[in-house]
Amino acid sequence: IYDEFLTMVRSNGVCQAPLLFEPEEILSVTSADKLTEYEESVDWVVHENMLCLTEGSRIFAFDENELIFDTCKPEESFPTTDGKYSLFKEEHFFHDRQIAVTYKKADGNLMFAPKFQRDLLPKTMAKLYGHESIKVVLFGDSIAAGANSSGITLTTPFLPRWGNLFVESLRRHYNTKVEFINPSVGGKDSYWGLECAKSKVADYKPDLAIIAFGMNDRDRGEAFAERIRKIMGCIRETSPKTEFILCATTVPNDRVKGFYYYQDEHLESLTKLKTEGVAIADFYTMQKCLMNKKRFIDMTGNNLNHPNDFLIRCHAQVLSSMLIK
Repeated sequence: IYDEFLTMVRSNGVCQAPLLFEPEEILSVTSADKLTEYEESVDWVVHENMLCLTEGSRIFAFDENELIFDTCKPEESFPTTDGKYSLFKEEHFFHDRQIAVTYKKADGNLMFAPKFQRDLLPKTMAKLYGHESIKVVLFGDSIAAGANSSGITLTTPFLPRWGNLFVESLRRHYNTKVEFINPSVGGKDSYWGLECAKSKVADYKPDLAIIAFGMNDRDRGEAFAERIRKIMGCIRETSPKTEFILCATTVPNDRVKGFYYYQDEHLESLTKLKTEGVAIADFYTMQKCLMNKKRFIDMTGNNLNHPNDFLIRCHAQVLSSMLIK
């Protein structure tokens, strides 16, 4: 497991965080920016799948009351569902305070594995297997735009956005040219997507369009999926040969009020649109599976709704697994 992120939080004098798997051997524990390496027994110890900080560890740790508190901090907090406030920070604030753990895991696997989608995306796959150039457009919100990735915030290790990681994997695996266009805009929803689908997607006539809204949508699943269907229809009017990957979004911090609506319904509703030429990228189940073992705070870039570098790489792995056997 490479660079699995943890955010250390001190609770009742104890500071520990869960890894996805029990490690057979820890190979490295570093700061998320990769500039500092921490020493076993000096800075950390491991017990089963828990990484624990030692007394006097150099690793940063939040106190619980720094993440959840009673008084609003303007522009730095959001109200919670239980009447408190949750810390919110953009840019690389959380990245600067997270660590990355690389280890050989003991037995065990996640109960999620994206499936190869050759049959659902035959035109795209035919071009890739034929080493023909293809054009990919990623169209969505701030998550698709790469918010909080270290590459966007200009912080080491400068990880690219997940769309860029995905197309780079296609270029390397198929040894072909992949043109990539990303007109995604932070804060937008599928209503905006429908308004702009022609100019921001269809006019490019892509071979593959990845539609990635949902975090900012507030409608029930069926209404959301119907709007995504209309976005595809708008694109097909200008670009009838375009194939699609529809993204089932990850979910926001469930303790924060006003962001978690009906994202849980998106996957089931989008799946009804699946057919030849339309595949589903299931980021939702991927995140839920990780959260069976890990905490939201370990995978977020802003403690609200954006992924950190670790979860960004997971997004790219889901897409890559769909187009690379």
